[in-house]
Amino acid sequence: MQTIQLISSVLTSTLLLSSLFSFGEKTVQAQRPQRPVSLLNAKCVNSGLGNVNPQNLDVSIGRAVYTSSFYLGPGNRSASITCNIKPEKSSRPGFQTLNLGFGMRDNDTKSPGVEVKVYLDGNQVETRTVSPTQQASLTLDVSNASNVAIEAICSNPSQYCDRVYFFNTVLERQSISSETKK
Repeated sequence: MQTIQLISSVLTSTLLLSSLFSFGEKTVQAQRPQRPVSLLNAKCVNSGLGNVNPQNLDVSIGRAVYTSSFYLGPGNRSASITCNIKPEKSSRPGFQTLNLGFGMRDNDTKSPGVEVKVYLDGNQVETRTVSPTQQASLTLDVSNASNVAIEAICSNPSQYCDRVYFFNTVLERQSISSETKK
């Protein structure tokens, strides 16, 4: 009789603990880390007069080595790229931020500076001017944007402007909360 009571007590305790743990699992939220995505993984098109070239290339900017994923070559005019970062038929959550890092090479010393403008859905949101040996960084909130455009404009149209190299073009998604299941 004591064996039956012991087994009954153990089963009752197990069921009680099991129900408490499964209840806790449903209420605990966890943040799943999201992998950053390169801007060039979006649908991008050349939207300017100058050159846009996706090319992995190591460049020296400010006496430091960066690996560039693409460059904009404005020449004596401008170059630009436009990317759709929020496809209409995507089930994935949108992007939260765009991190940009760019600059001009150390050995382009005769080039005038280049003005880099960033647009979200056609509205200009940032402008930075870089000259040879200089780099710049931007972090933009793109949570409500569908399109990103980056334009490089030569500051002196009577001279040739060298390329602006983009070494950081990372889109980061919003964190997703999900139920943990063990």
